[in-house]
Amino acid sequence: MSGLKIDTAWATNVVSIADFKLFARIDSSDTSENALIESLVFLAQDMAEAYTGRAITQQDLTLFLDRLPFYSDERLPEGVYTAPDLQANQNYIVLPKPNLISVTHVKYYNNEDTAATFATSNYYVDTTSQQGRVVLKNGSSWPTASELRNANAYEIKFRAGYGNAASDVPKPLAQAIKMLALHLYENREIATSMNVNLIPNTVAMLFAPYKVLRLNNFLGI
Repeated sequence: MSGLKIDTAWATNVVSIADFKLFARIDSSDTSENALIESLVFLAQDMAEAYTGRAITQQDLTLFLDRLPFYSDERLPEGVYTAPDLQANQNYIVLPKPNLISVTHVKYYNNEDTAATFATSNYYVDTTSQQGRVVLKNGSSWPTASELRNANAYEIKFRAGYGNAASDVPKPLAQAIKMLALHLYENREIATSMNVNLIPNTVAMLFAPYKVLRLNNFLGI
């Protein structure tokens, strides 16, 4: 099993109120709906993250894993491995919510719930692959499973996203979020739902190249 906790959520809206008004042809001097527009842009960005499986702007997260390695005959936890990793490799951990920016630490907990930091000399951080990884170095090994507690034995704290500024987000993705926000603005009755099936086809097509294919979706589990 695994769990993912958001430690510091993103604080940057990809689309500003001014940009949205220009796109929606709303008078820039009319501020009566600024709060609504901001909330709909926020919702559209949240829906984009849910649909693509990516961290859009910078955020800090913690991944908890019961144990390592995961073997290919197990039902792997959602959001940890993707389709290219069908043969789960015990030498690395694939992190969810790309793009990976950095790894703060890898910790593990013994049966007494005492935490220890897994030395950075034992692994290197792969930020180049489409999904970031913590890769075990040659000659190193993960802590012995018998010494670890049964639940949430591993804690991996990391930073993910395209960056901390709206300009860091790819333009097609930012445009899709803007279009989705306008769709929510014009169809406010659906703005209370996070149902990704309500995303217009054009927006979904723009999201598609950025969508992370999760292993459990690929296998139908």
